[in-house]
Amino acid sequence: MNEADELQIIRRIVDGEIEAFEHLVLHYQDRLLRMIATLLNDERRHAEDLAQIVFVEAFRRLKDFDPARSRFSTWLFMIARSRSLNALQKKSPALLAELPEQYADTPETEDRDRMRTLDQALHQLPGKQKRAFTLVALEDLSYAEAAQLESTTVGTIKSRVSRAREFLKASLTHP
Repeated sequence: MNEADELQIIRRIVDGEIEAFEHLVLHYQDRLLRMIATLLNDERRHAEDLAQIVFVEAFRRLKDFDPARSRFSTWLFMIARSRSLNALQKKSPALLAELPEQYADTPETEDRDRMRTLDQALHQLPGKQKRAFTLVALEDLSYAEAAQLESTTVGTIKSRVSRAREFLKASLTHP
């Protein structure tokens, strides 16, 4: 879905065609869920609950969305980031005891071990580095969009992503 299609769907929703919101949910649900789960260091079930809350909030606030200020995805991820950080403040983060559901069906033990190692390394990153890496490397946001979400500069995001990549590379080559 391109940006023009998104804006057309948003206009339809704001004009009362609430069923059109399903298009946005279907387009963003996997990316949003992955981002929230990564930020929460959490089981998929809790991330799914929070993702639903984020979509409900986005729906309620959709008339306030300003395409001149940001893309819809940036705005949506900003809501998700805020809700995720609030959830983290309410509970202490814990390393996943089990692989996320999306990896549990992988038949190869070696793949499971690799994913577990990657998951553990990702969750060991400092919060700001993990958020920057997640937004840029996993969610394909631009450095500028990630900087907007994190309320910082593009240079700071580039630095955080670079440090995160260095840490992950070291962690994965020397487990």
